[in-house]
Amino acid sequence: MWAFAARILGLSIFISVITAALVFVSLNWLMVRPMRRITQSMLAFRQNSEDTTRIMRPWARRDEIGAASRELAAMQRDLHGALRQKTRLAALGTAVSKISHDLRNILATAQLVSDRLAASADPEVRRSTPVVLRAIDRAINLCEQTLRYGRAEDPVPVPEPVKLSKLVDDVGSSLGLTENSSVAWHNTVDGGLTIRADREQMFRVLLNLGRNAVEAILARRRSMSGAPPGEIHVRAARRKGRVRIAIVDNGPGLPPAARERPFEPFAGAARNGGVGLGLSIARDIMRAHGGDVHLRSSGADGTVFELELPDR
Repeated sequence: MWAFAARILGLSIFISVITAALVFVSLNWLMVRPMRRITQSMLAFRQNSEDTTRIMRPWARRDEIGAASRELAAMQRDLHGALRQKTRLAALGTAVSKISHDLRNILATAQLVSDRLAASADPEVRRSTPVVLRAIDRAINLCEQTLRYGRAEDPVPVPEPVKLSKLVDDVGSSLGLTENSSVAWHNTVDGGLTIRADREQMFRVLLNLGRNAVEAILARRRSMSGAPPGEIHVRAARRKGRVRIAIVDNGPGLPPAARERPFEPFAGAARNGGVGLGLSIARDIMRAHGGDVHLRSSGADGTVFELELPDR
């Protein structure tokens, strides 16, 4: 009796061991080895993401591991393509920067010569010279913006308490605007409103937006007789833990291309002769502060941009 029980116990132990071994082999084959291969593929691709041979070959399995292998392979292919494009764009950007630098020097020389033409005794030359000068100024400005954007040298913001009303007044002064100028600058920001931001960078953002508004308003007045007096209003308020600064003008609105993609570099300039970098730079600065910039509206009755900052 005891011998039979011992045989049964031994057989049960043997079956349990065999079962455990089969479970281990199955788990190792179905899960551990595939996950190890996925991990090795990730590590190998990280070491050299430009090597296409390191992109994982996905499995046809219909379970979660098969889906993970296919998604990893797709992600590696997309990342490889993005890195190749980034490398080519970097090389192209370097070439464009060199060309822009040389072109800017050439245009500066042409500008000096054109300045002398303005003193010519020939009335036709004097009449044509301002057009040439404006074209050269736009070309020089394009080169300078491209060079600044290509260098991407905006420093990390150094936040400090800033009286927003005083900052807006300084921007208006830099633009040569007052409430009584040809384009009126209306600062309605509460004198006690203080933001925490990098003053120089915020000045640059407001100056870019203000200059765009001024140039759009003046361009309409030159092209259309009887245009209404230009006005730019700057106001701000605290709402839901954010400081929102609105820049409102009564200009002709943004061109359609700039309205569709206002913050995309080179996609659409906000004015004739521009390259669409000012708004992109403004967005980068605002996002570095933990905020953003939004185009709230733009049409024949004017444009509204809104800057958004954390209320610290």
